[in-house]
Amino acid sequence: MKKNILKLNVVVLLLTTTFFSSCRYLDDGATISVPGCNEKAVLDNVKFPQVATENYVITNVVLNNDCLEITLNSSGCDPDNWDMNLIGVRSLAAVYPPEVNTKIELQNKEACLAVFQKTVSFDVTPYRIPGQNQVRININGWNTGILYQY
Repeated sequence: MKKNILKLNVVVLLLTTTFFSSCRYLDDGATISVPGCNEKAVLDNVKFPQVATENYVITNVVLNNDCLEITLNSSGCDPDNWDMNLIGVRSLAAVYPPEVNTKIELQNKEACLAVFQKTVSFDVTPYRIPGQNQVRININGWNTGILYQY
Protein backbone atom coordinates (compact mmCIF):
# COMPACT_ATOMS: atom_id res chain seq x y z
CA MET A 1 0.00 0.00 0.00
CA LYS A 2 2.88 2.40 0.84
CA LYS A 3 4.44 1.73 -2.58
CA ASN A 4 1.20 2.75 -4.36
CA ILE A 5 0.99 5.96 -2.36
CA LEU A 6 4.65 6.69 -3.09
CA LYS A 7 4.09 6.09 -6.83
CA LEU A 8 1.03 8.32 -6.75
CA ASN A 9 3.00 11.09 -5.01
CA VAL A 10 5.78 10.83 -7.61
CA VAL A 11 3.25 11.04 -10.46
CA VAL A 12 1.54 14.05 -8.87
CA LEU A 13 4.92 15.72 -8.31
CA LEU A 14 5.96 15.12 -11.93
CA LEU A 15 2.67 16.45 -13.27
CA THR A 16 2.83 19.52 -11.04
CA THR A 17 6.44 20.23 -12.03
CA THR A 18 5.62 19.82 -15.73
CA PHE A 19 2.59 22.09 -15.42
CA PHE A 20 4.40 24.94 -13.69
CA SER A 21 7.53 24.73 -15.82
CA SER A 22 5.52 24.88 -19.04
CA CYS A 23 3.60 28.05 -18.14
CA ARG A 24 4.86 31.32 -19.56
CA TYR A 25 4.79 34.27 -17.26
CA LEU A 26 4.78 37.87 -18.40
CA ASP A 27 8.04 38.54 -16.58
CA ASP A 28 9.88 35.61 -18.23
CA GLY A 29 11.41 37.77 -20.95
CA ALA A 30 11.37 41.11 -22.65
CA THR A 31 8.71 40.06 -25.17
CA ILE A 32 6.14 42.80 -25.66
CA SER A 33 3.04 41.92 -27.60
CA VAL A 34 1.86 44.68 -29.90
CA PRO A 35 -1.91 44.71 -30.34
CA GLY A 36 -3.08 43.88 -33.85
CA CYS A 37 -5.26 45.83 -36.17
CA ASN A 38 -8.98 46.24 -35.44
CA GLU A 39 -10.23 45.14 -38.86
CA LYS A 40 -8.95 43.49 -42.03
CA ALA A 41 -8.94 45.49 -45.26
CA VAL A 42 -10.51 43.73 -48.24
CA LEU A 43 -10.26 43.81 -52.02
CA ASP A 44 -13.75 43.78 -53.54
CA ASN A 45 -14.33 44.96 -57.13
CA VAL A 46 -18.09 44.56 -56.81
CA LYS A 47 -18.64 46.39 -53.52
CA PHE A 48 -16.14 49.21 -54.12
CA PRO A 49 -18.31 51.32 -56.47
CA GLN A 50 -21.29 50.94 -54.11
CA VAL A 51 -19.53 52.41 -51.05
CA ALA A 52 -20.86 55.85 -50.11
CA THR A 53 -18.31 58.29 -48.71
CA GLU A 54 -20.46 61.35 -47.93
CA ASN A 55 -21.29 60.49 -44.31
CA TYR A 56 -17.85 61.19 -42.79
CA VAL A 57 -14.72 63.33 -42.99
CA ILE A 58 -11.25 61.79 -42.67
CA THR A 59 -9.11 63.75 -40.21
CA ASN A 60 -5.97 61.63 -39.94
CA VAL A 61 -4.26 58.63 -41.56
CA VAL A 62 -1.20 56.86 -40.17
CA LEU A 63 0.52 53.71 -41.43
CA ASN A 64 1.96 51.69 -38.56
CA ASN A 65 3.68 48.58 -39.98
CA ASP A 66 0.84 46.51 -41.52
CA CYS A 67 -1.92 48.56 -39.81
CA LEU A 68 -3.43 51.59 -41.49
CA GLU A 69 -5.00 53.77 -38.78
CA ILE A 70 -7.78 56.00 -40.06
CA THR A 71 -9.48 58.66 -37.94
CA LEU A 72 -12.74 60.18 -39.11
CA ASN A 73 -15.51 62.44 -37.91
CA SER A 74 -19.20 61.77 -38.41
CA SER A 75 -22.48 62.64 -36.79
CA GLY A 76 -24.21 60.10 -34.62
CA CYS A 77 -25.13 59.16 -31.09
CA ASP A 78 -22.31 56.78 -30.17
CA PRO A 79 -19.23 55.95 -32.28
CA ASP A 80 -18.99 52.56 -30.54
CA ASN A 81 -22.03 51.56 -32.63
CA TRP A 82 -20.32 52.39 -35.94
CA ASP A 83 -18.97 49.68 -38.22
CA MET A 84 -16.10 50.63 -40.49
CA ASN A 85 -14.66 48.66 -43.41
CA LEU A 86 -11.80 49.47 -45.77
CA ILE A 87 -12.74 48.32 -49.28
CA GLY A 88 -10.14 48.46 -52.05
CA VAL A 89 -9.55 47.68 -55.72
CA ARG A 90 -6.26 47.37 -57.56
CA SER A 91 -5.67 50.17 -60.02
CA LEU A 92 -5.45 49.17 -63.67
CA ALA A 93 -3.01 52.00 -64.40
CA ALA A 94 0.52 50.91 -65.29
CA VAL A 95 2.33 52.88 -62.58
CA TYR A 96 5.12 52.16 -60.15
CA PRO A 97 4.59 51.49 -57.39
CA PRO A 98 1.29 49.72 -58.09
CA GLU A 99 -1.77 51.35 -56.55
CA VAL A 100 -4.79 50.23 -54.57
CA ASN A 101 -7.73 52.65 -54.49
CA THR A 102 -9.76 52.43 -51.30
CA LYS A 103 -12.92 53.74 -49.69
CA ILE A 104 -14.02 53.62 -46.10
CA GLU A 105 -17.45 52.16 -45.62
CA LEU A 106 -19.01 53.70 -42.49
CA GLN A 107 -22.16 52.01 -41.33
CA ASN A 108 -23.84 54.45 -38.98
CA LYS A 109 -27.58 53.99 -38.49
CA GLU A 110 -27.93 56.67 -35.82
CA ALA A 111 -29.53 60.04 -36.45
CA CYS A 112 -28.10 62.42 -33.85
CA LEU A 113 -26.72 65.90 -34.32
CA ALA A 114 -23.58 65.33 -32.27
CA VAL A 115 -20.26 64.88 -34.09
CA PHE A 116 -17.86 62.19 -32.90
CA GLN A 117 -14.42 61.03 -33.87
CA LYS A 118 -13.29 57.43 -34.16
CA THR A 119 -10.01 55.75 -35.11
CA VAL A 120 -9.92 52.24 -36.56
CA SER A 121 -6.84 50.38 -37.75
CA PHE A 122 -7.03 48.08 -40.76
CA ASP A 123 -4.71 45.19 -41.57
CA VAL A 124 -3.60 46.05 -45.11
CA THR A 125 -1.70 42.83 -45.84
CA PRO A 126 -4.43 41.82 -48.35
CA TYR A 127 -3.23 44.77 -50.47
CA ARG A 128 0.20 43.22 -50.99
CA ILE A 129 0.98 42.34 -54.59
CA PRO A 130 3.05 39.23 -55.32
CA GLY A 131 6.44 40.11 -56.77
CA GLN A 132 6.30 43.66 -55.37
CA ASN A 133 7.65 45.09 -52.12
CA GLN A 134 5.52 48.23 -51.99
CA VAL A 135 2.13 49.53 -53.02
CA ARG A 136 0.57 53.00 -52.89
CA ILE A 137 -2.77 53.10 -51.06
CA ASN A 138 -5.04 55.92 -52.23
CA ILE A 139 -7.90 56.66 -49.84
CA ASN A 140 -11.01 58.39 -51.19
CA GLY A 141 -11.35 61.59 -49.16
CA TRP A 142 -7.67 61.84 -48.22
CA ASN A 143 -5.39 63.94 -50.43
CA THR A 144 -2.14 62.04 -49.89
CA GLY A 145 -1.43 58.49 -50.98
CA ILE A 146 0.14 56.17 -48.43
CA LEU A 147 3.25 54.22 -49.48
CA TYR A 148 2.95 50.76 -47.92
CA GLN A 149 6.31 48.97 -48.00
CA TYR A 150 6.55 45.31 -46.98
